[in-house]
Amino acid sequence: MVVRFFVIVSLFVLMGIHLAQGQQADSLEGSDAIVSALVPAVGYTSSAGLIGGLAYNRYNYLGDIKPFKSYLKSSALVSVKGLVEINGSYDRTRNFGKPIRSVTSIYFRRFPKDNFFEKGNESSFNSERWEEGYYHFESISFGLDIDLRRPIFNEGEKKKRLDLMGGIETSYYIPYINKEPSSFSEADPLGRQGGWLNFVKAGLDWENRDREFDPRRGNKAIFELRYAPELISKYGMGSIYLDMRQYFQLFNQVKIANRLEARHAFGDVPYWELSTMADDASNVLRGYAMNRFRGNSSVAYTLELRSWVVRFPDFYKMKLGLQLFTDTGRVFTEENDLNDLLKGYKKTVGFGGALSVLSPDFVLRGDIGFSEEGSRIYVGVGYLF
Repeated sequence: MVVRFFVIVSLFVLMGIHLAQGQQADSLEGSDAIVSALVPAVGYTSSAGLIGGLAYNRYNYLGDIKPFKSYLKSSALVSVKGLVEINGSYDRTRNFGKPIRSVTSIYFRRFPKDNFFEKGNESSFNSERWEEGYYHFESISFGLDIDLRRPIFNEGEKKKRLDLMGGIETSYYIPYINKEPSSFSEADPLGRQGGWLNFVKAGLDWENRDREFDPRRGNKAIFELRYAPELISKYGMGSIYLDMRQYFQLFNQVKIANRLEARHAFGDVPYWELSTMADDASNVLRGYAMNRFRGNSSVAYTLELRSWVVRFPDFYKMKLGLQLFTDTGRVFTEENDLNDLLKGYKKTVGFGGALSVLSPDFVLRGDIGFSEEGSRIYVGVGYLF
């Protein structure tokens, strides 16, 4: 769950754990254990008013299946001024009696103050207009995503694995203009009438990390193609996505996490499917307003230093950690050329804290990012990548 632009005023973690007889919780991967985590939160902003939320995670390690048998992640966020965000995903590592991994995700979002900025890497921002609501509009969206992965190469002992991916995705998006003038009404972008998009997807997933939730070393890469035929969608479009990650550990204390992302969207691309910086999916350029930069293509790099600094092994295996990060990225439009590839990058810096209880796979993270236009607070379950 990502909490935007507001300070958490209370936060509690309620954990439940079931262990089969004779098992220990020191290393839950491959053990007969089920761990559940419930995280309530309360906050306030001037734009959304009083906000309340819940996140519930369930980790099923039964059956000696690595990294887990199944993983349920869900969250709900509502405010007195109409903000609603509900997310859920269910990850199962074996299906149909075979090593076919499936991830099913659903979401519903109602943003009474969604953000719209001009397309391009140098789109303007005015703090007075921001306060007046010039960049805001209302949006409602919902969707379903089903992904399947099957290994085509696997060295189980070394945790090296290459998966062939395939899936389908359907989503609906509708914007509403509730203020004139506004950046949205003046730009009149493609997609202003909303509509359905129905994708077919294919790709490759390389996995070589020692852990999925809190990796210390190794690497991971994702290459994905998505295509929405105009025959079954309001807009005929596609996208190409590349995600490469590398992890190192220094002095047995500090973990270095790197991620390089690139994305390109082509065809009749509605504005919400453009390549975006500071978006809801990856939160690259933490510190900028949500959806701050949009373009046909994007490149982003994130560097994080993570460390567990205090441990209480006898108190529910609690760990407290810190992280430092910097984000760099930019978007590209039709007006850009090769000369722009190595210039114009936006940069942000920030820091945060992390909490783990009972299971090393459960990580509650909070970050604050700083940009030249202000700062933003983010809260979520799990590291960003």
